[in-house]
Amino acid sequence: MIFLSASVPSPKREYFGTEDIFAIREAIIAFTKVCAEYRIHFYFGGHPAITPLIWRVAMQNASQHFPLIDIYQSRFFGDKIPKEVGDFNCVHFTEAIDNDLGKSVHAMRQQMFGENDTDCAVFIGGMKGILDEYHMLKERYPKAEYLAFASTGGASADVYREEGIVNPLLESGYAYTSIFRELLKPYRRH
Repeated sequence: MIFLSASVPSPKREYFGTEDIFAIREAIIAFTKVCAEYRIHFYFGGHPAITPLIWRVAMQNASQHFPLIDIYQSRFFGDKIPKEVGDFNCVHFTEAIDNDLGKSVHAMRQQMFGENDTDCAVFIGGMKGILDEYHMLKERYPKAEYLAFASTGGASADVYREEGIVNPLLESGYAYTSIFRELLKPYRRH
């Protein structure tokens, strides 16, 4: 199972201005497309800027018995949940905790990581939540493969440095479809 951690930094939030929005978008589209092509099952927390991108690629590949996607969403967000979530086959709603954003998202992440044995995690763009997910996942699955795209900027560039990755494809590559075809070969299902 592969975990995708991705978001686009928002104005007035951490990492805003360090991201490459075009690269984030292209990397997410390429990741989803290659997962469909390779029949790789993945899961992610339903960030409102990311869910519509994944949904669009998933719907284009529905004839291939895809999506093999699990999406996690906290009920804390209520009517702010992207409408596309309703089109996914495997949606896991987690309860809001004490009407508190931080506690609710943490509970969602705990459930998400507890329910999915993770072999690989992919980090694209993002804000502080990317680092939180990296640290939680690293503690639970220390032997998993961690692929953090420094080329997209945002928090994933910090994960790249913290993980000690040295890979030109992740650092400065932008041919994301080709990169994912290469990096995800070990997870391909026939």
